[in-house]
Amino acid sequence: MSSRTARFVRRGKQKSVIKIVLLVSLAVISLAFIYQIGVYTMSFYNKISRDVRVVEYGRLEDKQAAKAILLNKEETVTAQYDGRFENMVKDREKTSKGSLLGYYISSQGQTPVSAQASGIFSLKTDGLETVLGNLNLPVVGPEVFQYQAIPPREGELIAAGQAVYKVVDNLLPTRLLAHYPLGANNNDLKLKQQVKVVMAGKDLGKATITDLKTDFGEQLIMLELNGFREDLLNQRYVDVELVFGSYPGYIVPATALVEKEGKKGVFCTQDESNIFKAVEIVKIKDDKAVVEGLNKNDLLVINPPH
Repeated sequence: MSSRTARFVRRGKQKSVIKIVLLVSLAVISLAFIYQIGVYTMSFYNKISRDVRVVEYGRLEDKQAAKAILLNKEETVTAQYDGRFENMVKDREKTSKGSLLGYYISSQGQTPVSAQASGIFSLKTDGLETVLGNLNLPVVGPEVFQYQAIPPREGELIAAGQAVYKVVDNLLPTRLLAHYPLGANNNDLKLKQQVKVVMAGKDLGKATITDLKTDFGEQLIMLELNGFREDLLNQRYVDVELVFGSYPGYIVPATALVEKEGKKGVFCTQDESNIFKAVEIVKIKDDKAVVEGLNKNDLLVINPPH
């Protein structure tokens, strides 16, 4: 092979190598460009799709709706004969034992009526005072919540055997017998535990669990309020909300919690970046959690990357 031919061959090989190098370089540059576009696209997508909110400080309550019976110590007086009662004291007025309440007028004449006990005089009776007067929870079943109250009598005439009035002991605390289905709330209830009671949006304060049992798939709780409640005097069957616990802290969606390097936490945004912040979980209930470890005005990522 002549020297001239050899030079052509070498030049051809050099050009081939240069082409291959250029093609490989171009491929690498293209892949790098595509990768950067992908990273930018994902970053842009994450930024526009993430749900960010200012963290809120509040209180998560562990509560349960329940049906309840209001209970007081009540003494009723029934009529021996048909007649009418002329009261000398006002309805819901406080009275003392032995004081004159009024006169019962019947075919037997006019008979003075004195208070058999001290307390609050009431003309409104429901016929359940005796049956509910000394409830023993161990032998009580859900049927107690099906008892029907006797409607108030119409007119002045009182038939023999009907209740004339009652005196309610206002020195003893008002009690509630509450019940709700088992499984609705998994609290480990204990005797003497304090429970907040709310009725029709009104806070009745703390009540103490004095007795409890499970029966017929229901949880039954006897609660003693902190004193006598005159405002509930003429009520019997009520709907209540029992608050077993209250947990203050920063409230976040449970789905915002993630685990990173063995620690529980959340993602917050800072300078357009997602920053992991470790937190201490105080309480999780349903779809919310109360945590400690965040700061006021932290921007919480509701839908964090996983």
